[in-house]
Amino acid sequence: MVIKIYAPAPSVSSGLQYNERKVAEGKASVIYSQKIDDLRNPMATFQRYENGSIRCEKMSFHASVNPSITDQIPPEKIPEFVREYMEKMGYGNQPYILYKHTDTGRDHYHIVSVRVDENGRKIPDFRERVHSQQVMKELSSKYGFKVGKDVEDEKEGLDPSFNPYDGFDPEKGDIGKQMVAIIELVLSYHFTTPEHFDLVMEYYGVRVVRGSFEEHEWMELQGLDPKTKEPCTPLVDPPEDYLDLPDIVAQRAESCKGQIKTREKQRVANISKTALSKCRTEQHFLRYMEKCEIHVRFSKRDDGVIFGVTFVDHHNKCVFKASELPGIKASMFEDARQNIWGPNEHRDEKEESTVSEIADLAIAALGAERSRRNEVEEIMRRGRKGPSY
Repeated sequence: MVIKIYAPAPSVSSGLQYNERKVAEGKASVIYSQKIDDLRNPMATFQRYENGSIRCEKMSFHASVNPSITDQIPPEKIPEFVREYMEKMGYGNQPYILYKHTDTGRDHYHIVSVRVDENGRKIPDFRERVHSQQVMKELSSKYGFKVGKDVEDEKEGLDPSFNPYDGFDPEKGDIGKQMVAIIELVLSYHFTTPEHFDLVMEYYGVRVVRGSFEEHEWMELQGLDPKTKEPCTPLVDPPEDYLDLPDIVAQRAESCKGQIKTREKQRVANISKTALSKCRTEQHFLRYMEKCEIHVRFSKRDDGVIFGVTFVDHHNKCVFKASELPGIKASMFEDARQNIWGPNEHRDEKEESTVSEIADLAIAALGAERSRRNEVEEIMRRGRKGPSY
């Protein structure tokens, strides 16, 4: 058996709404609850506890209980086990709900509780995961389970050759681990809207589907075939480490808004202007930009009119709208579509060579400019230190 304790969130609401949505979809059910005033509105109970604390910033306790196929604990014993587990973890007098999930092919369970007591005091959680392992070892013989995953219970491993920069590939094994790696990669990008996150995720082969349940946003993910770009997996919830992914993405976007990224914006603007002056078709422009490690997404009306442009600079891991770039407007690309770009044709070796040559020249020019700037900065640095003898 494995018990996974998720990182605490500012409120119980995110974990609670995740489980309540599963109940509404018929994929989960409540099998036990404690000290919940009204199961039709459990957040009211948790809110009362949260409001009683002025110091605790991370309120939620959310854990999953995952029995192995070789464990001997019968399903009817799970509530009893959870009661004893929560007692030993310090949550014996806390309100909590135990959910049974049936949507992954193997039954597992989620516990939702709150980290402050009725007097507003925080439940001690020092070395919580270590404590959890100790509690499980104490209870393992009584309830007939082994701590950790049994060898027979291991999922198909992840191919050692998998690299998140290469994108999602169903042939590379463990889908969950692939998605975790891609999420972590995309969260390292600079982006200022959740939609930017979704765009970069799709670039790496994972489609994001969003919705809301009782004013709480949820997210599901779907792997795309690397050749056809069509869905090749069912829609799945974010991996367990990222059940609060909508909140994580929103926080990341907000934190990026204060970052100016002047040089990065100028790089994308310069390359875009060069591409607009050299390329004669839309495909030619897009391939030129890809050669410079910039993925471009046009927002178009049904009649093909371009009204928005988003740039993903993979070299600097930045996402920008056209309006954020100096000297760039979406109308410039609509003008090119109407007056400069001809019909897209099958690319030949000559055109491909031209794309590569122009892009290489642009990259070389930017590299030379960067080198010159670094030399100037080094001279100034040495000047500030004074002459060396």
